Order: sequence, then C-alpha cells, then structure tokens
Amino acid sequence: MRAGDPTGPADRLRRRACRREDLLAVLLGLLAATGLLVAWLAGAAAHGSVLERGAVEAHQRVPVAATVASRVSAVGDLQTGQQALTLSWTGPDGLPHTGGSTLPGMYDVGDRVQAWVGPDGRLAPPPSTPADAVTVAVAAGFVTAVVWAAGVLAAGRLVFAWNGRAFARAWEQDWAAVEPGWSGRRTP
Repeated sequence: MRAGDPTGPADRLRRRACRREDLLAVLLGLLAATGLLVAWLAGAAAHGSVLERGAVEAHQRVPVAATVASRVSAVGDLQTGQQALTLSWTGPDGLPHTGGSTLPGMYDVGDRVQAWVGPDGRLAPPPSTPADAVTVAVAAGFVTAVVWAAGVLAAGRLVFAWNGRAFARAWEQDWAAVEPGWSGRRTP
C-alpha cells in the first residue's frame, strides 16, 4: 500500500467481490440464453420423433369403416367428450371383427365411423399427426425451459448469496480499519 492510497486489503477484497458479482451475472445470463437454445432443441427433437413415429404408425395401421354395435357408456357419462363404444368392422383379412373403442363425440347404434386397425386386425389408435407433433414439441420445449430456468435461478441464488457474504466480510474488514479513526476509539 502506497502512502496516501486509501485502498487497503479490505477494499481490494470488496472490489474483487464486485468483479465476481459482475462475472456471475454475465455467466447466469449466458446460461439463461443457453436454456432457450436447449428448449428449442428439445422441442425440435420431440417434433421429429413424433413425426417419425406417425410415419411408422401410418405404414402399419389402416383405416377401416366400422359400425357402432353398441354404446358402452351412457350419453350422460360424456363429461370428457369421449364415448366408449363397441364397434364391428371387416378387417383387411376379410373377416368380421368386434372390439371396444373410445371415440370423441356422440354416436348411436348403427352409425358409421372410421377406425384404425393394426397388422393383426385389432383396433389401434390413429397414427400420430403433424398436429400431435407440434403439441408435443411445444410441451417439451416449455417443460425444458421451465426446468432450465428453475436450475439457473437456484444456482443464481446460491452463488449470489455466497458472494454477498464475501462482500459483507470485506465491508466489515474495511470498517474495522476505518472506524477507530472516525470514532476516536482506539483498539488495544
């Protein structure tokens, strides 16, 4: 320390804590920006995966015209908009089949509906659509962004609390060096 230089060890420590705080803020900002990229990539990967699965399902499943044989759930039970039905159809093998399915909407016995069957001739869900892929992509991106943001916020709280304690220690040391001169109190 030079003569007339007011910066003592505590002041240097305090400045180090300030510089460290600035660096931590920049790093957390970069982590947050990286999180947006990671969320985008997660959504894009989910979108591609659902589109691929939909293409495979469309190749394996075929649509068939089915007839409503009976209603399993009463019309009053349609709180979800889905109705449980027993369907009958002629499979790709030419044999008659019967099976249960849940379809959106209201149907009466004898109504014609489109159903999907797998290679074994049994009912299968319809293939995934591009709209399904978009829905899954948005959900995957959103969940990834929320989880990433929670991690960045938690890390930020921890590192800024740690740095705040270092900053407070520096101020205490600085005050301990200056206070006796201001108060006239002498330390033994």
